[in-house]
Amino acid sequence: MPERRYKGYRIYAYIALARLFAELDLQLQQPDVVARAQAALQRLETRVSKEEILHAIRSNSHMTEKVIEHLVAEGFAEVRKDERGYDVRITPSGVEHLKRYDAFYRDLYRKELQDHTRYVPRPDYLGST
Repeated sequence: MPERRYKGYRIYAYIALARLFAELDLQLQQPDVVARAQAALQRLETRVSKEEILHAIRSNSHMTEKVIEHLVAEGFAEVRKDERGYDVRITPSGVEHLKRYDAFYRDLYRKELQDHTRYVPRPDYLGST
């Protein structure tokens, strides 16, 4: 049986941030991606729930809360609550951070990301291996 290694909340924060960015249907390499993201956020009608973040990071609700709290504290995400539940959204600051460090995180967490998607297809927002 393969060894199951603990992944810290930082890799989960990267995965969650990439998942939130994917909802905007933009590419990080686009020119003026931050301005485009701000415009996309203004007209965004879809939502990402805490449950969807939980499934993206494939962890428990405690880790999901910790990751979301971290992203909110850093200013990379915001959480809105309404009658349907929680809506988690990336902020323009989160887009800037992701654009700046995406390649670094993919390289730094290469092994952990491969392990994270070992038994399931790798989501587009995490790129190819």
